[in-house]
Amino acid sequence: MNRKQFLKTLAITAAAPSLVRAAAQSPAPAAYTPPKPVAQLPSTVFPPAFDDAGGWTLALLPDTQKYTNEHRFPDVYLRQARWLAENKERLNLRFVAHEGDIVDTNVHSEWLVAKEAHDILFNHGVPFSLTTGNHDLGPWGGTTSRATFLNDHFNGRHYRHSAKSGLFEPHHLENSWHRFATPHGDKLLLSLEFGPRDSVLEWADKIAGDNAELDTIVVTHAYLFSDSTRYDWAAKGKKQRWNPHSYKLRRDVNDAQEMWDKLISRHANIRFVCCGHVLHAGTGYLASAGAGGRVVHQILANYQGGVKPDRGHGGGGFMRLMRFNDDRKTVAVKTYSPWYDQWLDDEANDFSLTL
Repeated sequence: MNRKQFLKTLAITAAAPSLVRAAAQSPAPAAYTPPKPVAQLPSTVFPPAFDDAGGWTLALLPDTQKYTNEHRFPDVYLRQARWLAENKERLNLRFVAHEGDIVDTNVHSEWLVAKEAHDILFNHGVPFSLTTGNHDLGPWGGTTSRATFLNDHFNGRHYRHSAKSGLFEPHHLENSWHRFATPHGDKLLLSLEFGPRDSVLEWADKIAGDNAELDTIVVTHAYLFSDSTRYDWAAKGKKQRWNPHSYKLRRDVNDAQEMWDKLISRHANIRFVCCGHVLHAGTGYLASAGAGGRVVHQILANYQGGVKPDRGHGGGGFMRLMRFNDDRKTVAVKTYSPWYDQWLDDEANDFSLTL
């Protein structure tokens, strides 16, 4: 970071201290005893943040991979989708974005579970996006190539509920853009593959530039590490586990710092980056100065089995809900499981952002 960038970061911290979380290790998770799953789809009492009738919601589905084994937890994934679909109006739900690692081993039986879940959203008219994580790529999810069965089970028609949308490659949903309507005007969402290729970032750079008037959300699988810093192979190498460069794809891969330099920091309209992928506590947050000094909120959420604490049932069905309030200045970030009918209220899972 040069002196100018350092001063910009200091300015953000001074002006908006509530936005900047410590970049040290994520706090040790509190003891957690998974509750019993509720017997049926819950009729949820929403937090006060959702009482704002003029607000709207973006839902984020982190790493569903452990739910897609048909012999283990598929009902968790299906309930997530049913709950979102049936609460579409109460949430004023405008978009659902998957953060990658849709499946575990990239086999057809797992993709069939994912398709059943997302067909629920599709049949209720909910616009959504899908992108690949490392487990969605290569034979048995080994990330030895970018081959995926995603496109055997989903196609462009699944994106017809977006007001407008487009693909980087015809018949390939790994990289897509979506324009969708909200009470605060149209928004743009860019959904980008695991460790995106240079050509993908060049394409996304053009889409963001051509839509400079639209607040933009970037969703990708691997971006923040568990210490709330960006993946940066050049500076940190294997000190940050699971960097896209450490997988067998190797060539034509970009990690988070490269994405920041080539795409995200270049556009004043990019306001959020959302990701999953990382284990440990499975949460993280970073605020950085982007183009024109505007704050870019970078948010990690992952609840899959292997994250500590273990919430059971492959991750317990927890997902992120971002409530964009009618003041157009604040966003309430909430974490909820319709499997347990439980809200997580610790500071890593329940917080507010100021735009």
